[in-house]
Amino acid sequence: MDPVAAILMLLAGLLHATWHAIVKTGSGLSILAGMGLVSSVLTMPFMFVVPMPSGSTWPIILASLVLHAGYKTSLATAYRSAEFGRSYPIARGTVPLFATLFAYVGLQQRPGLEQLVGVLIVVLGILGLARDRIHGPIDRRAFWAAVSAAAMIAAYSVVDGAGTRQIEGWASFTVWLIVLDSVVFFGVATALQGPAILSDIRNALLPVLVAGALGVISFAVFLWALSRNPIASVVAFRECSVLFATLIGVLFLKERPTPRRLCCAALIAGGLVVIALLKPA
Repeated sequence: MDPVAAILMLLAGLLHATWHAIVKTGSGLSILAGMGLVSSVLTMPFMFVVPMPSGSTWPIILASLVLHAGYKTSLATAYRSAEFGRSYPIARGTVPLFATLFAYVGLQQRPGLEQLVGVLIVVLGILGLARDRIHGPIDRRAFWAAVSAAAMIAAYSVVDGAGTRQIEGWASFTVWLIVLDSVVFFGVATALQGPAILSDIRNALLPVLVAGALGVISFAVFLWALSRNPIASVVAFRECSVLFATLIGVLFLKERPTPRRLCCAALIAGGLVVIALLKPA
């Protein structure tokens, strides 16, 4: 990954972990739906200055919308049932596992020894977080919701990577995806939550505004990096935000910094760094 992209992705990782913490402290689906609306308002003016997606891009956008909606729904479920310092690393740390699998099955990209070592390190960290001796095993529903969210993230990353490389450019794909995703997910969240979602958003207006601004910046940087770097490297580098999430959980959410949890988070981050720093074949 080029140095500029790496630095910006680190910043995006911090912003990403921060808005996830905001979602964790609020009413998950409502915060996610509200921040989507904020993101769309910030992005909508750019629809008038970027090209409209071509016919070949629309199927990519539609596939991405489905995957993003599934990811957010799974994420909200995980955050309802588990601490941020455990659910976030599981959801984000398992992404490279699925990305490796998808690349092998769909693109016949056989992982190298170094990549497998990195994946193994990540798995060890995840298993440790899932079975914390002090807090007990993570709720089964939360664990599988976090893993499901990770699968969706890996899938939409591949799809979005293809979208950013369409002839219209990454900016067009980014703007249209953010706006349409916000509208679609607000409809999904309203169907699941009911009319009460509007009052939930009003009651958490400041967190919604902050999360929306952080989310749109971090996601735009992610798509920009996807458009100019190997997808696997960008995806893995982005997930190094698990370190930021662990720090946020300890410093601001008052979650207990057990040695086991810190070691597991460090394992996940270390494995992700190994994967991210691999040179593309």
